[in-house]
Amino acid sequence: MSKLQLWKQRFFYGSTDLAGNLIWQIVGLYLLFYYTTVMGISPAFVGTLFLVVRFIDAFDGVVYGFLIDHTHSKYGKSRPYFLWFGIPLGILTMALFFNPSFGGNKTFQLVWISVVYTLFSLVYSGANTPITAILPSLTKDPDERTNLASARMVMTNIGTAVIGAISLPMVAFLGGKNAERGWSIWGVIIGALIIVLFLGAFANLREQETEETPDGPEIKSHLSVKESLKGAAKNKPWVILSVSFILLQTFWVMRLQVAVYYLTYVYKRTDLVGLFNGLVICAVIGNISIPFLSKFMKHKSVMVLAMLTFAVGEAMMAFNSVPLLFAGNVISLIAMGAAFSIAFVMIADTVEYSRSELHIDEPGILSSVPMVGAKLGMGFGGALAGWILAWGGFDAAAKVQSAHAQTAIGTAFIWLPVIFAVLIAVILKAYKLDEDEVASAKAAKDSADKAAQAKLQND
Repeated sequence: MSKLQLWKQRFFYGSTDLAGNLIWQIVGLYLLFYYTTVMGISPAFVGTLFLVVRFIDAFDGVVYGFLIDHTHSKYGKSRPYFLWFGIPLGILTMALFFNPSFGGNKTFQLVWISVVYTLFSLVYSGANTPITAILPSLTKDPDERTNLASARMVMTNIGTAVIGAISLPMVAFLGGKNAERGWSIWGVIIGALIIVLFLGAFANLREQETEETPDGPEIKSHLSVKESLKGAAKNKPWVILSVSFILLQTFWVMRLQVAVYYLTYVYKRTDLVGLFNGLVICAVIGNISIPFLSKFMKHKSVMVLAMLTFAVGEAMMAFNSVPLLFAGNVISLIAMGAAFSIAFVMIADTVEYSRSELHIDEPGILSSVPMVGAKLGMGFGGALAGWILAWGGFDAAAKVQSAHAQTAIGTAFIWLPVIFAVLIAVILKAYKLDEDEVASAKAAKDSADKAAQAKLQND
């Protein structure tokens, strides 16, 4: 593959997660804020809604993963889902910020919000599960997989940095004094962009077919749901990584949800919200560091380092100092950029481990980890954020919050994420997968396969 083709593949692969994270960033940063301050819905209801929906669709990523493993089309296994779900995701993004008044009937409005948010969450999984599932099929080169994962996160963080920085100004520009109208127009723009990005990825990405092995243990594929789940459970590194990813998404969503409250009500600096959220661009530094760090450190070690660095940066923001607030945010974001990039590489490692060591080929099921983690994280993180705000006595109508409410905001934004990050570092001590050994075994196996095929041809 030429350099031009490599960069083209990296761009369009990255555009898939850019599309998904345009709305993910808005949901993570502003949906709780939008529902409580613009729509006037209680934080307790919103937090409960986030959690209930997560129970409804928490494991739909596994279902989509199973469907991907059993999909047979001329476009491949994962690629068709960018077409099938990219367009509905864009439309539901528009609906998410279009909330009719129903003549002032609050019950109808709450039902509408609940239905649209539930459908959005279900379709989001269908569009995003194949992003991770397709990675092992795009290239057989482990180094290029790392480059693709990094490119994916670079594009994601560039896009989400822009979204975080300009969403509130754009809403104000588009809606004037009518914030609800501004959010509705902004939702239409983002939804249309999501559709364009997913269609571009569908048109330009290509999956490589898996070569059959002439000799050696039979690779099991096209398994039943029960067999797939049993196979995944045998993959101990995958199980540990799954738990870690759920915790990672939980504290990250909670931090995203509460950031705007922290700057608005603790620092009392709403003028800093756009700049603070826009600094997510710094995560790109963490993204592009992964190909370099992975040459000198095991993937698990990179993740542990990222978690501990995040905890340090997060703790720095507890002090009442704007310079420390921004310095801590930059450190935390760089660490999270590295964490998410290496997490996707580690998932690809567990897929290869399953194939080479357990002789099971189920990339869809195993690659559903990010979506399951994202959904559970969105549910647990969003619920914790809403409940903690309610526990602290947060009052959306009050311009100045009580000391108890400010403490609750600080707990959700800083201290719980620190605890979760340290917990992940501890859990990963049990992660024993050595990616170098897996790669060496695969290389030896590929060499043996080629020799066997040559022998068959000569005979």
